[in-house]
Amino acid sequence: MLLTVGCSAFHEVSVVSHGDEVAPVKEAVPEQETLASLPSPVEALAFPEVEQKERRLTSPVSIPPPPAPPASNRSEGKDIFSQSAEDTTLPWTVQDIFFDFDQMAIRRDAIPILEQNAKVLLKRYPDREVLIQGHCDERGTEAYNLILGERRASAVKNYLVNLGVTSSRLRVLSLGKSQPFCPERTIPCFQHNRRAHFVLK
Repeated sequence: MLLTVGCSAFHEVSVVSHGDEVAPVKEAVPEQETLASLPSPVEALAFPEVEQKERRLTSPVSIPPPPAPPASNRSEGKDIFSQSAEDTTLPWTVQDIFFDFDQMAIRRDAIPILEQNAKVLLKRYPDREVLIQGHCDERGTEAYNLILGERRASAVKNYLVNLGVTSSRLRVLSLGKSQPFCPERTIPCFQHNRRAHFVLK
C-alpha cells in the first residue's frame, strides 16, 4: 500500500510538476484570444496619414487656363486672302499665242492668254526682260515670213504694253519660218507654227 501511495504521491508530484510546465501555456491562451481580437496585419498597415495622402492625390485639382496671347496688330481673314489669292494661283510660265494664216491680228482666244501673261510678267518677273519671237509656217517666201513674223511679235508687244508691261522690258525678234515648232507638213502643224513665243531673259 505504501508503494501504491508512493506511486500515487509520485504521480501527484509529477502531475504538479507537469502542471507547472503547462501553467504558462494555460496563461498564454488569453494572449491568443487577445491577438485574435486585434486587427489583421493588413488592417494595421492602413495608417490614417497614408489614407489622407491618397485622398489628396485622387481628389480633382482645378488648373487655371493659360493666359490669352496678346492681341496682334496684323490683319487677318479677308485682307490676307485677298492679297495672296491671286499670287498663289498665278502660274510661273508665259504661254504662246497663235495666229491665223497670213494674219498678224490678235485672235479672240489669245486675249485671256495675253492678260495672264501680263500678270505673270508684272508679279512673278517684274525685273526680267522678255524676248517675243514671231514665227510663221513654211508657206510663203523667207523674206515675206520674216516681215510677217516681226509684225506678229510687234502686235503682241503693243498689247502687253497696253496691259501695263513696260515697253523697255519687251524685245521683238522675227524668226520667220526658220524654226518651226512642228516639222510635219500638215494643217495642224502649220497652225502650231504660226505663233508668238516668249523667252525670259
